[in-house]
Amino acid sequence: MKNLVTFCFVLFVLWGCNETPKSTPVTTVFFSDSAAITDAVHGFYQFYNTFYKDNTKNLDFTDDKGKHLKLNQANLDAYYAHFKNSGVVSSDFVTKELAYYKNCETLWQKEEKGDQASCFEADRYYCSQEEPDFEFYTKAPISVKSVANNTASAAFAGTTEGSPSISFELVKEGDKWLVSKIECTVGENTSSAEMDLVNQLAAFYSGTTPCADCDGIATLLTLNADEKRTFSLEEQYKGKKEKTVESKGTWAVAEGIITLNGDSGSSKYQMADDGLISLNADGSKRDAKSAKKYLLKKVMGE
Repeated sequence: MKNLVTFCFVLFVLWGCNETPKSTPVTTVFFSDSAAITDAVHGFYQFYNTFYKDNTKNLDFTDDKGKHLKLNQANLDAYYAHFKNSGVVSSDFVTKELAYYKNCETLWQKEEKGDQASCFEADRYYCSQEEPDFEFYTKAPISVKSVANNTASAAFAGTTEGSPSISFELVKEGDKWLVSKIECTVGENTSSAEMDLVNQLAAFYSGTTPCADCDGIATLLTLNADEKRTFSLEEQYKGKKEKTVESKGTWAVAEGIITLNGDSGSSKYQMADDGLISLNADGSKRDAKSAKKYLLKKVMGE
């Protein structure tokens, strides 16, 4: 009798081990995550719409009392404390935003106070200079590009001409998706004519531009024609204070002006027959004599 019981137990164990475990289909997981990611993006803008309108929270974190614009660190910390406590962004999001504005402050030290300051050409999250259509951002369709290892990428999808083109990176913390990065992009609705122009502009550009406290800035700019329209910028400061500054981000072109939106701020260039000419800090075009000094020549098409 004992042997019979043992035999039955062994059969039970073997049957249990061989049974195929039930799992949730991958497609079900993806669509479930897609819905949650869409809710996460819309949730961010539900928070930001309210925050944007609240002058007690939407603080001015700049200080213009000195020769150059600088950060009011206390206001900046208070500003992003609301983001940190919102429950819609990751802690890494706040860390990266604080670092972004520290880089902006470095740029301001080279700009005249009163001119258009770098990093403030458009709202950082609406990606627009105009008063936003608040409802659009909380209802616009979202295209989920990828989901893997608790990270995801997404973008506004099916937007019409004139609406903002924005991409998002998200992370999953526990069972909740949080926004970790927001980036203004060219978008998916680029016309064929614009695509031709983008392909024409995609190239390497180099030159040495003037420098107030060094012997010149050797500059290499690379414009790429990839989906996000990425760029890389390397600036070598020559002379007694030699250093190299690198920046990466995305670029866009409109009405003959190329805008670089990078991790250290934004800058603009005017298209020229033989390359690109950097614009003044206020966004105005340089005169003919000055333009030659700030020309980056096109050296190789992609």
